[in-house]
Amino acid sequence: MNEEQTSIQCGEHGEAAPTYVCGHLCRHPVQRWFCDAPSPETPYPDAWCASCHTELLKTGGEWNEHNADCLDLQILCHHCYQDAMARSVEALDGDAEAAWIDAVTQGHHALRDKQRALEQDHGISHFERWDYDQAAGTLTFSDGGVPRLVADIEFIGSVSEASGTWLWAWANFHNEAPVVSRIAAVREWGETQGFLHLTVPLWKGDATDGWELSGVAAQVLGAQGVYRVPTGRGFLYMALMSVQRVA
Repeated sequence: MNEEQTSIQCGEHGEAAPTYVCGHLCRHPVQRWFCDAPSPETPYPDAWCASCHTELLKTGGEWNEHNADCLDLQILCHHCYQDAMARSVEALDGDAEAAWIDAVTQGHHALRDKQRALEQDHGISHFERWDYDQAAGTLTFSDGGVPRLVADIEFIGSVSEASGTWLWAWANFHNEAPVVSRIAAVREWGETQGFLHLTVPLWKGDATDGWELSGVAAQVLGAQGVYRVPTGRGFLYMALMSVQRVA
């Protein structure tokens, strides 16, 4: 599905990177999108719908002259691509939606207990200052300039209040490797469960969604809890993988 083109001119967004999707997604974005996980080299991977995926599987997972005609390949600017893919979370319904609600509910209850334990054991909300170090993969809590508690962290995702969106950390390539080495497991689990909210990189979401997704992520990652910090434009959610007092 790849074409050699570095930029296109979008009538709505101006100059942008080109992306490639099947015509079915272009016309009806509220359905599951099939694509590889985004990467720094390919942040907007080629995407296709379920019917095209069925044709792809018939040839062992390779696009060729026998199955490519079904694609009706379309080019979108990367902003239009993101906006269209974001709508796909609306496709969750029926048993899949019920299962997702159950996963969110379980994650919420489990996270509530974990947060209570963090408060009881460490008083985690009462420190004067916190500092995270991406290179070290740590979040340090201190009082009076003295470190008191250090947590091993994994970034989960962030909420932008300006755009009203949630962005998964596995799709945010501004993060350093030590804080995003494990979060891909959440996307992979979402793929196996068919939970679109875990597999779509960016979609409309707020602070409540941030906590709900963090609860699910904490369960998948086996985290001890979650810490949320303000970013100036919204909030960043971190999984606390382990917490230790500073001697």
